[in-house]
Amino acid sequence: MSATAVSFDSTKSWLLVDCGEGTQHQILKSELASYHLSVILITHLHGDHCYGLPGLIASISLAGRKEPVHLVAPKAVIDFVLSALKFTQMETGFELICLEIEGLEQALDFSFCQVSIHPLKHRVPSVAFKITERNIPRKLHLDKLANDGIATGSHYNLLQKGGDVEYQGKLLRAEEYSFPSWQPRKVIICGDNEKPALLSNAVEDIDLLVHEATFTHSDLHKVGMHTGHSDAKRIAEFAELYHIPRLALFHFSSRYHGEGMLEPLANEAKSHFNGELVLAFDGLVVEIDKQKRVLSDLS
Repeated sequence: MSATAVSFDSTKSWLLVDCGEGTQHQILKSELASYHLSVILITHLHGDHCYGLPGLIASISLAGRKEPVHLVAPKAVIDFVLSALKFTQMETGFELICLEIEGLEQALDFSFCQVSIHPLKHRVPSVAFKITERNIPRKLHLDKLANDGIATGSHYNLLQKGGDVEYQGKLLRAEEYSFPSWQPRKVIICGDNEKPALLSNAVEDIDLLVHEATFTHSDLHKVGMHTGHSDAKRIAEFAELYHIPRLALFHFSSRYHGEGMLEPLANEAKSHFNGELVLAFDGLVVEIDKQKRVLSDLS
C-alpha cells in the first residue's frame, strides 16, 4: 500500500502522497500528527493508493483540525471520498478543498511548498508530484547593510522576513539585503509508471526520486512488459542517465515479500545506478538535510 509523507523544517504542516489502506495507523506510529496534515496528493485512482482516504479524513477531523485541507486527486477519487463521507454522515470540522488533477495546468503554490504535476504511463491515468520547498528562513547580508550605512533597527527584522522596507527615504529590497538560509530541497514522488523517461524534463535539479520498482527485469518479462509498472533495472538506468543523486524504490510485488526477498531488486538496481539507493519499508524515514545529504533513519 502506498503512502509517502513529506514534512518540512520550517512548519508543522506536512503533506501526503497517496493513501492506501492502513495509512492512518502508520501515521500513529510516526512522529507526524494527523492534525497538521494540510495537503493530500493522490497519483491515480487504484485502490492501493486511495482506499485509506475516508478514514484518514475522518481522523483529521476528530483530531480537532479547523484549518482547510487540500485534496488534489483525480475526479473519480474525489467523488469516491465525498460519497463515502456523505453515506457515513461524516461532517468534517474543516473545509476539504478538492482540486481535480484533470483541470490543473499550472503548479500549485502552498505556504510551505510548490507542487507540480507530471503525467506518467499506467493502465489508468497516473501522475508524479514534484515537491519544492518554500518559506525558507532568510539571513541578512550584514556586511552589505553596514557598508551601505544602514543602521540596525526594526527594518532588519522586516528584511529578514523577505519584505521590502523604506529607510530614510530609500527603498531597501529584501532580495538585495537578505538571502535564503539554504537552497530549496526538491523531491519527486511517483504513482505507478512503466515509462520513467516521461520524467526526463522534471528531474534535473531534484534531490530524491521516489519511484516504483514492482518487478525485476526478468520477472517483468515473464508477466508481460506492459503491466503499467516498472522494473528495478529500468528505473535505475534512468536515474543513472540523468545523474539523479538519490533513488528510493518502493511498491514491490508481493512475490518479493519475506526475509531477503528484496535482494534481487536491490542487486539489479545497484548494478545500474551509482547514486545513493534505498529500498523502502514501512516506517522508513529519509531525510534530506540542508546540505543536500541524505540520512536514513532505520529505527
